[in-house]
Order: sequence, then C-alpha cells, then structure tokens
Amino acid sequence: MKKALIIFSALFLLLILLPKEGFAQLKTRKELNKERKDLRDKVKDKALKKARQAAADYEKEEGWRTFPGDVPLDKMLEQSWMNQYEMRQNPDGTESNAYIWATGNGVAQTKSAAQMQAVELAKVELAGQLKTYVAALTTSNIANAQISGVDAETEQSIVQSAKSITSATLTQIKPLVLLYRTKIPKKELKKNNRQQLAPGTVEVQVMLFYDLYQADFQSRDAIKEELKDKLKDNEQELKKLMEL
Repeated sequence: MKKALIIFSALFLLLILLPKEGFAQLKTRKELNKERKDLRDKVKDKALKKARQAAADYEKEEGWRTFPGDVPLDKMLEQSWMNQYEMRQNPDGTESNAYIWATGNGVAQTKSAAQMQAVELAKVELAGQLKTYVAALTTSNIANAQISGVDAETEQSIVQSAKSITSATLTQIKPLVLLYRTKIPKKELKKNNRQQLAPGTVEVQVMLFYDLYQADFQSRDAIKEELKDKLKDNEQELKKLMEL
C-alpha cells in the first residue's frame, strides 16, 4: 500500500511539473473564431481612444489626409489599432499578436504612383515576416494535431504549399491605412531632419496587415490537401485531420 502511494504521488508531481506545451491541443476553427470575438471585444475601447489621439496628431502635426471617398481618419486608425492590440492564444498557453503588419512610404508626382511605391515596399516587408511565420506555424500545426506518419519530406512539402497559399493572398491585400500629403509641417521637418517635398510631388503612407488566424487556416488547408489521400484508409487519423 505504501509503495503504491509513493508511485501515485510521484505520478501526480510529474503531471504538475510537465510543461504545458506537452498537452497542447489544436483548437477547431469554431473555437478559434469564438475566442477571437471575445478578445476583440476587450481591446475595442482602448483602440478607439488611441485612434482619436493619433488622428489629431496625424492631421495637425504631420499634415496627413485621407484619400477622397475613404473612411474618416479616426475610423481608419481605430481599425489599425484594433489589429495591433488584438492578441491570440497559442496552443502552449502564451499570447502573440493576431496580425503582422508593415508600413511603406512613396513619393511621386501623382498619388497613384506614390501609392504603388508605398504598397510594394510594405508587401516586401510583410512577405519576409510571413515566410518565417508560416514555416513555424505549419510545423506546429502538424505536431499539435498529433497526426502520425508525417515524414520530414512530406512536412517540408506541406510547409512550401502553405507558404505559396499565403504569399498568393498578399497580392490581394489592400492598405488598411492609406494617407497622403503634399507638404510636411515645419515641426516635423525639424524633428525628423527631413527636407520639404518638392513642388508638384505627393507623399503616400500605407499600412498593410496580414491576419494570422487566416494564415493558420490556410496552413491547415495545406496539411489536409497533402495528407488526405495518405490517410484515407485510416479512419481515426482522417477524422483528426478533418478537425483541423
């Protein structure tokens, strides 16, 4: 009896001391969407307050304006801050940003040319971040789904497939923040040691966001596409795969 009690106590301590990531479970899309709604509700007021402060500075201190027909600057910045504040729960219990983002600036003689420059610069920066993230995310999804029989070669193929899916969506991303100015206020010129814009030129600033929940779902789609034929004779593994 005493020996059994010692063994039981040892097992209990082992369970307590085991790292949390050992029990990481991959959440379903429904669970992730519910979790996301709750987290976004928590940051809404904070983002609204920050947006109102930033909008005043952007207009008065820095001379930025929104393009004709776009939403008001404070609303544009509110969504931007919402995205920056939003966090997501990782399988190991930690938190990380729900979005990655990048900014870009362009200067040209027309708004459209300056916008094109700014967007391309931001996409290059965003693509670099996304490449690293998707590789780690896809490997993590495979591990957390606990799908057996995924060899190194297959895993690499899945990672490359996920990268191509997410990279393709970069071409469709539209700037969340899109601003322009034709003159830089003196205060900012002095503060940032810049030169005034040349007559007849315009500066455009953009901010692009990439939704990492979407990257997660695309990573899972790549896993399912790669493995569905290999697991068709294993009902239990296939069910596990479809829950991704």
